[in-house]
Amino acid sequence: MGHYYFIKRISAALIAASMILCACSDSAVFAYDDDAPSLCEAYSDYFRVGCAVNSWDIENPNSEQYKIILKNFNTLVMENESKPENLHPKEDEYYFDKFDEFVDFCEDNDIVVRGHTLIWHSQCPDWFFKDGNEDASAELILERIKEHVTTIVSRYKGRVSTWDVVNEVIGDDVSLRYSNWSRLVGDYDGDGDKYDFIETAFRAAREADPDARLIINDYSLESSTDKAIRMYNAVKKMLEEGVPIDGVGFQMHIGKDADVEAMRENYRIISRLREIDPDFLIEVTELDVNCYGWGQEEKDVEITKKFLKEFSKTYTDVFEMLMDLSDEGILDSVVFWGLHDGVSWLNGSHKNYPMLIDRDMKLKEAYFDVIELPAERKKAE
Repeated sequence: MGHYYFIKRISAALIAASMILCACSDSAVFAYDDDAPSLCEAYSDYFRVGCAVNSWDIENPNSEQYKIILKNFNTLVMENESKPENLHPKEDEYYFDKFDEFVDFCEDNDIVVRGHTLIWHSQCPDWFFKDGNEDASAELILERIKEHVTTIVSRYKGRVSTWDVVNEVIGDDVSLRYSNWSRLVGDYDGDGDKYDFIETAFRAAREADPDARLIINDYSLESSTDKAIRMYNAVKKMLEEGVPIDGVGFQMHIGKDADVEAMRENYRIISRLREIDPDFLIEVTELDVNCYGWGQEEKDVEITKKFLKEFSKTYTDVFEMLMDLSDEGILDSVVFWGLHDGVSWLNGSHKNYPMLIDRDMKLKEAYFDVIELPAERKKAE
């Protein structure tokens, strides 16, 4: 029995005895320990494993988070600092320092870079949509999209592997999201849809870097069949018109009670886009497991044996499915949205516990269960 499997069994006993979410005793394994198992190494035959980070996570080589990143992840994305409001807050001002440092860090450590995100209705400065005190014209907005995308993507040509070109364009009502982009640009080319701002962004990105992977990214695609169908139909139409979309990003902000078999069906819906483009791919871009129901955080979650078992099973079921998708050749990248519980965006009035690494940067039981899956599958073959 390997060293970390032995440690896992000890940790499991400690967890069950203390009724806590993770192995919090002094004997628990820290995610940065030399003898702790590595997620990206465990899944090297299936897909890259990454997480969202911030500039301060990679500033100090002696910090715990710096060591965790290098040990466990071989693809990274910036959580906020590469979004439009930070990179391009004013029409004539770009701030590249943080993203430059991030890309340098990744290159120095042989880490694949994801860029997130070029066009989004949120965290986008108002100047994109204004001409003086009036709304900007569709023509002006499209020119601004071209300039914005071209400037950023061309700066990192050959260095940023993948871009989330547009983010969250399908609304909760599964129609094209009503936003300043769709409202002001509309059906500019008169072809019967309002995808013009999306098409413009993708075409500009492809021209700026022909080799970068270009992703359309959205949430709830794994849980809403109607939304998955809507995304399929939208991307199908754009692909047939020659819009250079290389893949769909499934954010995968899921709950502990997620229906993994339903997820499989929604992945199959999107995977049918390979009938148009045989190289079309799916990426998991923002994975976490919310320990509360959405909008139902009335009290702190109770950490019981049942809870721990369900939390781990959700993660292992999801990773079993992702390995299946990898075997089918349709998925090669899985990214967590955050490094550990303490920095998750899901923390609000109540602490959340959505990651495989806890607030003390120790490995949870679910981490060990997930990391064993590839070896178990190979053994069973």
